[in-house]
Amino acid sequence: MEFCYGDLLKGLNIQKGDIIDVASDMASIIIYARNKKEDFNIDGLIDTLKDSVGDEGTVMIRTFNWDFCHGTDFDIRTSPSRTGMLGSAALKRSDFKRTKHPIYSWMVWGKYTDELCAMSNVSAFGEGSPFEFLYAHSGKQICLGNSNTDACTQLHNAEFIAGAPYRYDKPFTANYTDIDGNTAEVTYRMPVRPLDVDVQADEFFDGERYDFLESKGIIEKTFPFKDLRCLVIDLQKLQDFVVDDIKNNAGINMVAVNGQRGYLAAGIDYSKARYF
Repeated sequence: MEFCYGDLLKGLNIQKGDIIDVASDMASIIIYARNKKEDFNIDGLIDTLKDSVGDEGTVMIRTFNWDFCHGTDFDIRTSPSRTGMLGSAALKRSDFKRTKHPIYSWMVWGKYTDELCAMSNVSAFGEGSPFEFLYAHSGKQICLGNSNTDACTQLHNAEFIAGAPYRYDKPFTANYTDIDGNTAEVTYRMPVRPLDVDVQADEFFDGERYDFLESKGIIEKTFPFKDLRCLVIDLQKLQDFVVDDIKNNAGINMVAVNGQRGYLAAGIDYSKARYF
């Protein structure tokens, strides 16, 4: 018996024409299917995601890879995804194309594929990036499975837009091979946090902060099967909330520094901190 991929997406309010940024904990889904003695195929799930948004929608599957930050060469054709099995499966498909940034890339299918894959943003976040595209087009992040560690990376885009003082937009340089096989040394940027300060701004999938965001209509959860959780995040609402919280409230609702709420509470001089 084949796993019902459509049932997994029930309750996530995915509509025709939606733009979805998909994160997943495939292990929990595969284990569930195995326990039910159902056949699970990742490509079947990807096809169902495509069908859910239709030709006017766009599916973005994460293939993030932070090796470039350590000087490892990046090849847009072959560098692996470090964000799990779903991205690895999408990399093998001819109907998806990869966006350019060597740290934060997606495999993309649908209406906006060419626009997203043409982006040449040097910094991971901000103007001209897929993250700002997701914000401007009211994108949704879909989280499939039980993981509580899948970061909502849009939150980091919001930190960047808001000018969070604990972020430094650091350059990283390595060789880059493009889709045509041309290789050159390039520099890209990613906002990083201080090494000697414990800044937590994205651990909200459980607990008090998660409940707060759910009450604001930013996050919704569903249990398509017993003990198997999925989430949908309104990325525009999330970014607006986080930007406002950082600019006008010192991040009290979203940021903890050295265990204290808000980025000012710990009395850190971020200009003197060591960064990654």
